[in-house]
Amino acid sequence: MTVKLVFSIIFAIYVLAFTFHATILGKTVYGDGLYYYNWLQTTVGDGQILLNNKYSIGPALFWSPFYISAGVNLYHLRSEAADELFVGFASVFYAITGLVLLYRLLLREFSEPTSLLTILLIAFATNLLFYGSIDPVNSHSLSFFTVVLFLSFLKHKSWFARGIALGLVGTVRPQDMVVGFLVRRVTWQPFFTGLSIGFLPQILAWQWAFGSPVALPYLRQGEGFSFPHVLGVLFAPSNGLFLWTPVILLGLIGLWFYKKSFAIIFLLELLIVASWSTWWQGASYSGRMFVGMLPLLAFGIAQVLSKLKIPKNALYLLVTTLSSINALLIVYFLATR
Repeated sequence: MTVKLVFSIIFAIYVLAFTFHATILGKTVYGDGLYYYNWLQTTVGDGQILLNNKYSIGPALFWSPFYISAGVNLYHLRSEAADELFVGFASVFYAITGLVLLYRLLLREFSEPTSLLTILLIAFATNLLFYGSIDPVNSHSLSFFTVVLFLSFLKHKSWFARGIALGLVGTVRPQDMVVGFLVRRVTWQPFFTGLSIGFLPQILAWQWAFGSPVALPYLRQGEGFSFPHVLGVLFAPSNGLFLWTPVILLGLIGLWFYKKSFAIIFLLELLIVASWSTWWQGASYSGRMFVGMLPLLAFGIAQVLSKLKIPKNALYLLVTTLSSINALLIVYFLATR
C-alpha cells in the first residue's frame, strides 16, 4: 500500500464516520464537549463563560481558526449547527495531521512498511478512531496532535520552541505534560520562557474564570487523588484500556524494548489516571485519558512489528483483525451507552 493511499483511506473513513454519526445524532457538541466549545464561544464568539468551567482552553485555541472561517464563509447563513460542524471537522483535521506527523517521526527509525502498518493500527485499532472521528469535539484528538507536535520538536535545536510545544500540550490536557520528562540537558531560560508563553492562555483563562492564575479548578471543585486503581483502569469490563484496545498492551511491551523512558512516561500517566477520583473516566470508550499517550505507544508497536518474522500478508491480517474488533466494540459501545 502506498503512503498516499493509506492516508486517503484514513481521511475518508474519519470524515465519513464523523459526518454519519453527527447526522444520526442530530448534533455535534455534547457531554464534556459543551464546556470545551463554550471556551470557543466565549473567546472568539458571542457566548458567556459557563459557571465553573473547569475544562482546559487549549481545544478552543486550536478550533478558533476553523470557527472564525465558518463565520467568514457562511456569514449570511451562519448557524450554530454550521459552527459546530466546522469545529468537528477541525478535530478530525488535527487527528489526521497528527497521524501524518507521527508517520514522519516513525520513518526516522523504522522502515516505510513498518511505519505504515503502525499508523494503520493507531488510526483504526485504538480509541483514536472513536475520539478522532466519531466524538471529536472534545480534547482527545487535540491531545494526540499536541503530543505528536511536542515529539516532533523534541530534538529541535531551539529550546524556546520545545518549551512552547510542551506548553501547548498543557493547554489541552495538563496531565499529558508528563512527556516533558523526556527532555534532557535542558537550557532552562529559553525552555522555561517558551513553556510559559505556550501555557499562558490557560493561565489567563483561569484568571478570567476563577480570579486566580493558578486556580487548578478540578481540585477546587472537590476532585483529587486517592489510592491508584491500576487494574480497574486497564481491565475494567466497562472500558479497561488493555481489555478494549489490546494493541495498546502490544505497544507498551514494545516500548520496553524500544526506549524504557517512553515506557516510564506511559506508566507515570497510568499512575496519575488510576489515582484520580474519577479513574473510570466517565462515559469513556476504552481509556480516553490515554489518547495523548498513543504517539509514544506507536514506537512500541513499530518495534514489535519490526521484529516479527512473519509474512507481510499476515501482518495485514493482524491489522485488519484488531481494527475490526475495535470497530465492533465501538458499535457495541454506541448501542449500549
